[in-house]
Amino acid sequence: MFRCVGLWAGLLGLLVMGDAQRLSAQERREGFRPLFNGRNLQGWKVYAGANWRVHNGELIAPADSAGWIGTVETFDNFVLRGEYWVDKGDTHEGNSGVFFRAQPTATPWNDGYEMQISLEDERNPTGSIYNRVPTNLTHMRAIAPERQWNAFEIRACGSHIQITINGEMIQDCDLHEFQRGVIGLQQHHPGVTVKFRNLRIKRLRPQECNEGWQPLFNGKDLSGWFATGMARWSVKDGAIVGEGGMGHLFTEQTFTDFELRAMIRIRPFRENSPMNPNNGIYFRAQPNPQNRNNWPVGYEAQVYNHIGRGEYITGSLYGRVMASRLLTRDGDWFSMRIRAKGDHIQIFVNGQKVVDTRNDEFKAGHIAIQCHDPFTIVETRDLYWRPL
Repeated sequence: MFRCVGLWAGLLGLLVMGDAQRLSAQERREGFRPLFNGRNLQGWKVYAGANWRVHNGELIAPADSAGWIGTVETFDNFVLRGEYWVDKGDTHEGNSGVFFRAQPTATPWNDGYEMQISLEDERNPTGSIYNRVPTNLTHMRAIAPERQWNAFEIRACGSHIQITINGEMIQDCDLHEFQRGVIGLQQHHPGVTVKFRNLRIKRLRPQECNEGWQPLFNGKDLSGWFATGMARWSVKDGAIVGEGGMGHLFTEQTFTDFELRAMIRIRPFRENSPMNPNNGIYFRAQPNPQNRNNWPVGYEAQVYNHIGRGEYITGSLYGRVMASRLLTRDGDWFSMRIRAKGDHIQIFVNGQKVVDTRNDEFKAGHIAIQCHDPFTIVETRDLYWRPL
């Protein structure tokens, strides 16, 4: 009798574990494998803090200690899928994170990348790549609340990083700091309930990371570009920098149907600047035929991180369609993706679609970076494009 009870308990445990670590038939065909076996910490190592535990196929953080656990194995290019649960309890904040390409140090959020989990941190809400590319707190509270299982996917292929939470892509950016490291899970502070389950991973080959993208900027000099206006343009630390006045930097090449992605940062040239930083990415554009040093003729994807009456915020199709929400702030890098095929124009900011419209005013032209005024410093890097 007792042997039968033990057998049934064991079978039940395997069923629970199997449900928590499920791999679909499609995922198996694609090459995914479990990263956590649902039974013990095999393949994992506590790098800081107390031991984690396994219960009902869940990897549970220690309630009385801060720290993190990570894989023994290292990864470079991969797709990671899983689910997390966080509850702040009586503490000030439910805070956790998923580290990737992390180094085994006491500060993997600095010595690697972290997909942040927090609905209290305004500067780095859930889905932010911590201290690198933020998300929007209000939006993340709506799509990934606490005290429920939230599904996430991290795709890291070369410099291209994409993060999806509960089926919505919230990051689509380029980062070059780390190429390889461990995957880790964080318990930020004692008293928070943090759980993970259904962790599975697929390695990607380097050739899978291209996807037809071609560099538009070589990271070294301004070959293939020409300037109009008063702005001064230079290359510093792999980024195109515009400053000193109004002007535009055009590609020599022209484009018709294409997709463009770029990392952008704008900031005031001094602390007490009389104007908010302002910038834009022009596309299907030409230098102004009346005055080459004036505003180009074409479409502009606006970059302006302040909400005001009549102001076109970052991601807007300037003068035509307002972006659905503001997802950026001055002084921080963010990603912008522009897709133009025929009259169909879409603009994405940090992986989130903020404009989807039809407009056939301009058919082809250059891509241009704007330096709006002498009070703004503009930085643009990781410019890639592909034909559609």
